[in-house]
Amino acid sequence: MKKRSIAILLFILFVTGGCIKIERGAFDGGVYKSVDEMERWRQKSVFLSLPQENNILDNVEVTELCFDPQDTGTIYLGTRRDGLFVSFDAAESWERVRRLPNGKINVVAVDPKAKHVVYVAIEGKIFRTRDANRTWENVYLESLPGVEIKSLAINPLFNNFIYAGLSDGRLIKSENNGISWTNLYNFGREVQQILINPYNVQIIYLLAKDKEAYRSEDQGITWVSLKENYQSGNPEQIILNQNFSDALLMVKNNGLFHTENGGKNWREYKLISSNRGLKIYVVAINPHNPDIIYYATQKTIYKSVDGGENWTTKSLPSKRVPNKILIDPINTNILYLGLINISK
Repeated sequence: MKKRSIAILLFILFVTGGCIKIERGAFDGGVYKSVDEMERWRQKSVFLSLPQENNILDNVEVTELCFDPQDTGTIYLGTRRDGLFVSFDAAESWERVRRLPNGKINVVAVDPKAKHVVYVAIEGKIFRTRDANRTWENVYLESLPGVEIKSLAINPLFNNFIYAGLSDGRLIKSENNGISWTNLYNFGREVQQILINPYNVQIIYLLAKDKEAYRSEDQGITWVSLKENYQSGNPEQIILNQNFSDALLMVKNNGLFHTENGGKNWREYKLISSNRGLKIYVVAINPHNPDIIYYATQKTIYKSVDGGENWTTKSLPSKRVPNKILIDPINTNILYLGLINISK
């Protein structure tokens, strides 16, 4: 019987290329997927692992979740302390990205034009792969102690232009795919988000810590604060709305705001959660229909199909806090949700 068991194990290892699929559901973390616009959620934690590894994806803290723009079946998953993972089958299974440190993944940026090129920020370093994660090279090393890379963006038209935002307020830029970098601007506060307008790459939006949003019309050389236009309150997040040529969503004061003219004018959505003072953690808008909007508070996910006039709600599939939400741009019925434990 023992010999037979060993033979079966060897056969499994052979047909799976030396890997075993490990699927556990003991925890409520990691990534969840809905194929019916948030009606039902399933945790996606199948891990392609060598037998001696005991990593489980149902307990990871999600810091980053992003598609490969050229293949939405490829999804990168950054974690708080377990490194980087990738799925090539729309989250049905995951593999560890090796040859990278296992620390906190601050941000992932996938090249929108060049296949198999990915940039990853870990603490004060930026790593790049050009061969689908087989090998990685360190293309930026911050010399100042304690300074981390907090944001990355790749120009969607000129993909050799890479922007990185640092925790000390500097915005740096590479014009040669990360080979060399120059200081572009200093905001004096942590650069949390960098968004490049895909319709006009001269236009870049940036969110700095203590929550001031900025706009540049010359690829980041000069900047103008949008604060006068959105008036009181500090924005927590900004999100591009690609249904229009120069539109943003902004999370501010537990509310959700929208501009279609580059931040000159804003209108506020009517939210069920606003009167209750509930914090909004994540927002997503359908890339083909601006009337379909999702946002999530700590316990609930909300959906509107009429541009924010009315909302339906569903309880989140986990007790953890939503940290990332994605809508599949090809099949917009499919949503992904990444979760984190804010108590840690």
